[in-house]
Amino acid sequence: MLSLFLCTLILISYLCMFFNFKYTAQLAIYISQVILGFISIILHIGNHTFPIDLTFVMCIGVLLLHIKHKHLMQTRLSALFLKRLYYIAFKLMVFTLACFYITFSPIAINVIFLWISAIAFSAAFAFICYLSCSSTFSKNKPAYDFDVILVLGAGIFTEQVTPMLADRLDRAYALYKHKPNSHILVSGGQGPDEPISEALAMQRYLISLGVNPSQILLEDQSTSTLENMQYSAQIIQHYFTSPPKIVCVTSQFHIMRALRFGQKFKLRLVGVGSHTPYHFFEVALIRDFLALMYQYKVLLTVYFATLFFICIIAFWHIPSI
Repeated sequence: MLSLFLCTLILISYLCMFFNFKYTAQLAIYISQVILGFISIILHIGNHTFPIDLTFVMCIGVLLLHIKHKHLMQTRLSALFLKRLYYIAFKLMVFTLACFYITFSPIAINVIFLWISAIAFSAAFAFICYLSCSSTFSKNKPAYDFDVILVLGAGIFTEQVTPMLADRLDRAYALYKHKPNSHILVSGGQGPDEPISEALAMQRYLISLGVNPSQILLEDQSTSTLENMQYSAQIIQHYFTSPPKIVCVTSQFHIMRALRFGQKFKLRLVGVGSHTPYHFFEVALIRDFLALMYQYKVLLTVYFATLFFICIIAFWHIPSI
């Protein structure tokens, strides 16, 4: 019954994200979903049952994502993105089922395969939650009481911004027009293969849109998302006597990791996600999902250890099922 209750809470959160309820565009909501799902998985393994309720909720979550983003089937590039993403999901499902099947064999290492299959299932669940929450950030419309719009950079190949970076800046400019007295902080250094800093390219793009140059702050030293937040926090402390309200704009796959790093530097951030080109979207999603989960390594370590302990307890029961 406890697992069913937890799955009901997760389902409610999926529905809230489907309807883009404003409070769901928060990193805490995503982590809460993940924790509830992990507890449900542990309960099922401890009771020697398959997590049918959580599997059902995951299927509903995927269905809601399809309905919400039905436009993805209308263009060739987005349809190919879905095809590639589903191929990866299919391979993960086959791997999970294969490991779970081995657990029914009376061999000494079947507890390891039960543990691995549970981890793979947990990863699939957490990724669905990640997609749902990222989708909500892309639809987020923050209140227009912010002081700073923080735009994170992305790699450039010429002195012009890339289409992905332009999408971030266009989203920031749309917010700026609602509050033209706010500041825009562009954050991004110069990589070894970049002709100028990302921040400078972003500044030029915003000026071409009509933004007052005096309202653009540059952070041009960072080379990673962590440094984006670290150096941006230093600039904000220099320009503002009290902590300002900040809207962080970056690609939707990237926003939750940015918010996580923002927490480490005590920045008051609200996240807004922009569009990502489809030709590498699935790679970006998976990469940032794994990078975000790594930021919760203490949680994962405790979960994996607990999961292994529960699998050992279940080990003696499985061969007789």
